[in-house]
Amino acid sequence: MPERIRRRVLQTAFDRARDAFNRDDPAAVFALFAGDVEYGPPPPLYEGAPLRGRDAVFDFWAGVRERYDDSNIENLSLEEATPGCIVRRARLSHRSSARGEELTYVIVQTTELDRGYVVRQVNVLETDTRL
Repeated sequence: MPERIRRRVLQTAFDRARDAFNRDDPAAVFALFAGDVEYGPPPPLYEGAPLRGRDAVFDFWAGVRERYDDSNIENLSLEEATPGCIVRRARLSHRSSARGEELTYVIVQTTELDRGYVVRQVNVLETDTRL
């Protein structure tokens, strides 16, 4: 597929995932995660070994949604580092009205694809967090 078209397809897919996340539709966000996906959640929300499996990822984000009544993601940049490996910068924000808590951070997310499914996704905190 020509690079320009490939980039547009990737951008559209990540924009759809962003929109699903922002409207609290985790089933749509994680529909393309492999059943045995390896997932490293964003460090401000999780410390520990990577999660294994789509159900574990789904449960993790359900817990985040229980803690924060509003969570949003904004795509900042997207590039295909190598075929099947996409690197995205994104700003996430979470707010809890009940606790008066707000958390905003920027991640660098590396997503590895195999046959159209996410098989590995790792989120690291961006060291230059000019928000």
